[in-house]
Formats: sequence, structure tokens, C-alpha cells
Amino acid sequence: MKNIFSRKTFLILMALCAVAFLYFGAKGTYTAYESIVHGTAHTDVSQIHLLINGKELGTDEVIDDQIILDTITWTSTHTREGKISPGSTGYFTFELDPTGSEVAILYEIEFVDKVMDDDKIITFTNISSDHTLTRTAASTYSGIITLNDINNSDKTLITVSFEFDGDEDIVGDAIPNQVYEDLFEVNFHAVQYQGETLTAYTG
Repeated sequence: MKNIFSRKTFLILMALCAVAFLYFGAKGTYTAYESIVHGTAHTDVSQIHLLINGKELGTDEVIDDQIILDTITWTSTHTREGKISPGSTGYFTFELDPTGSEVAILYEIEFVDKVMDDDKIITFTNISSDHTLTRTAASTYSGIITLNDINNSDKTLITVSFEFDGDEDIVGDAIPNQVYEDLFEVNFHAVQYQGETLTAYTG
């Protein structure tokens, strides 16, 4: 009986030790996990810096904005000076200045005209640039500003020609900038360029 009692005692003690080992081991692991969770790390994220016609678009990782134009040049050979009538043509330009950007930039410009939106009255007829532009969607053109461009303070100039298709005359010189969006829209989107290939739209 004495040997049996001793064996039971030994087994009980072993079981208690195992439970204690598991408890303190789990607590130690949890404490280590907590120290990892509550630890802090900091790293600087490279940011885009871009001006359009001198306007700061920000230094975020993603830029979304509507381009506000300073001027539009109108040509109306059959309309009294200062008036714009159906058939009048014109153009506007805008400049992309990436000076100070820490990363290469992939940008997209969406042109919304009468073809894309019946509420607009201008139809774009030509879009050109002194840098490569690729038509990547029905009304979207994309381009890349490389680190080499940025380091060389190289700016991109884009020119857009259009025709006025409205039904009634308007006074060209009296159109304030904020009303241009009633004639058309130019939406801008930019992200860090990471080597993506631009695929030409074929629709």
C-alpha cells in the first residue's frame, strides 16, 4: 500500500508540474507576443510632389483632382470678337511640374466632353504633348514621369484642342474658370510608377 501511495503521489506531483509548466510557458509566450504588438516602427514613405499650372496637388501617395484651367484660347473666324458660337474652336494647355517628387509618377488624364457626356457642349479634337502620351481608355490618356525627368527638372506640357458644339452663342471672354466644367471636365489621377506597361486602347 505504501508503494502504491507513493506512486500516486508521484503521478499527482508530475501532473501539477506539467500544468504549471504549460501555464507559465503560455503566459511567457503571450507576454512576448504583447511586446511585439505594442512595439512601434517608423519608416518614411516616398511621396509624389506635383504641380499643375503652378497649383500644388499635394505630396500624397495618390493624387486625385480636377484640373482647373487658367485660360482658354478661342478661335472664331465667323463670329464677332468676344463671342463664341457653334463651330468655334479653341485650345488650352497645362503643365505638369514634378520638381521635388521623390518617386517616378504614373498619371492618367480623363477628358470628359460631349462625346462622353451629353450635358457637355465641347468636343475634344486633338490631344498632344511634348512627352509620350498613351490613350489607355476611351477618354483617358496616360503618361510616365521618370526619375530622370524629375532629376533634370523636366516639365510636361499638354495641349488640348476642341470644338464648340453648343446650340447658342455665349460670350467667350466672360466665362469664369469655375464654369468651364459645364463645358467639359479634365480629371487627373497619379500614383507612384512601379514599372507598369501602358497598354494602348483599341476600342
